[in-house]
Amino acid sequence: MRKEAIDLVTLQTWQGMEASSAHAAQLALLRVLWLQRQTHRAVRGRHRDASAMLARASVEALLLGLYCLRVPDAITKLHADNLKSLIDGLAYLEETDIAPAQVIRDCVARIGQPSRMYLSVWDMVKAIDAANGNTAARSIYRGLYIPLSNFTVHANGGTLLRHVRPNGNLRRRPSRSCARRTPARVADAVIGLLAADIAQRAGAPHEELLAYANRHIERALMPMVVMALGGVNGPPRPHRIREVISVVTETYSYLWTGPAAGDSIQTRAAFVRRRFARIVDFEDSDIPTDAFDPFIDYVADQLARAVPGHVTDPG
Repeated sequence: MRKEAIDLVTLQTWQGMEASSAHAAQLALLRVLWLQRQTHRAVRGRHRDASAMLARASVEALLLGLYCLRVPDAITKLHADNLKSLIDGLAYLEETDIAPAQVIRDCVARIGQPSRMYLSVWDMVKAIDAANGNTAARSIYRGLYIPLSNFTVHANGGTLLRHVRPNGNLRRRPSRSCARRTPARVADAVIGLLAADIAQRAGAPHEELLAYANRHIERALMPMVVMALGGVNGPPRPHRIREVISVVTETYSYLWTGPAAGDSIQTRAAFVRRRFARIVDFEDSDIPTDAFDPFIDYVADQLARAVPGHVTDPG
């Protein structure tokens, strides 16, 4: 897979402002290929937070690559952002009385016009989805980027509470925010997604790359799944995983091969609700036990109505 991805980088030398947005996407592919190796290395070394941060950086580079493939003037925007970062990077000169800020801005103005605001990840997501006419980028943003950011990178209550044990005692090493191999799965999926998009636009085969990416996304356990399996302040527990598998198997058998077709929708929903509620485990947190009841009720109702049957709902 890596060889197929590397073969898609046909750019030999960087042409500066003469380069196209597609060329920038190839640089993004080189970036995620490098981050993939670093992520795998961190996972092998059991550097939990480092691997999650690297995976998050991979997702951000993926979105940038997808953005460049869809926005013709992406190079202009990135160049303007580079100029803004140059001004921001030299701002300390004013703090040390070496040069006033206006002098720095005048120097940068001779190179080009800097951005007023940096290109944000959300800006890239909106541009990608607008070009695609769907919400695929938003799904990547919400499913991968946001969880990896909120529970690892950002300084917030969630990252602080990872240093608190279920009994209230403190811990020097934070609890796990995602399954150990999840960052590697994310980095692998990122490679497949970006390489598939570049290959498709180049008229090259891309189906296997896309299938590769989807397989890894399906196997990645994000923080909310880990919290449901092991509680907010702990890693997934083997007995919880076995219990979840048992509940899912039992529910599936009832709905699709069992007596569900002959039961009323209310009976089906009650069956699913009782079992689905056993999967969600937030007993070790301050979250009220009934906080997710509306979500559980909704899922139970949807599954109950998805089963074909001859019994009509009396309601």
